[in-house]
Amino acid sequence: MTMNQKPTGTAMSMPAGLAVGGIWSLVVTIGLSAVIAKLIDGEIVEQGSIGYFVISILLIASITGALQSFRKIKRRRMLVCLISGLIYFCVLLSITALCFGGQYQGIGVTGLVVLCGSSCAGLMGLREKKQGRTGKFPALHR
Repeated sequence: MTMNQKPTGTAMSMPAGLAVGGIWSLVVTIGLSAVIAKLIDGEIVEQGSIGYFVISILLIASITGALQSFRKIKRRRMLVCLISGLIYFCVLLSITALCFGGQYQGIGVTGLVVLCGSSCAGLMGLREKKQGRTGKFPALHR
């Protein structure tokens, strides 16, 4: 598939774009975790449903980080999204090692959720656009 766009010179390099995506994922994770913590503190949400919120936070953070990386890099969508998800997963592993003494519980589920999120972000824009009929009366050619 070829792209018929004029180069604008606004694309970032691969490492810089991936760094932006990793930071974006981390900011989304911290922000949504603070919102959920406030809801639990105000007794609006039960503590038993924390697992569902954690999975949704991981999914949202991996999708938004991967999309942000691709928006900055502007090429090789699937590869960029998957590497962005891998970087986010490595950041989560390093936070676990530093803050929680390396208690790796549920790391497989976390990895699968981050992989699914970044894969979904990569697949979002891969649909080919259909070429429409162009002519004097395009409505007659349907």
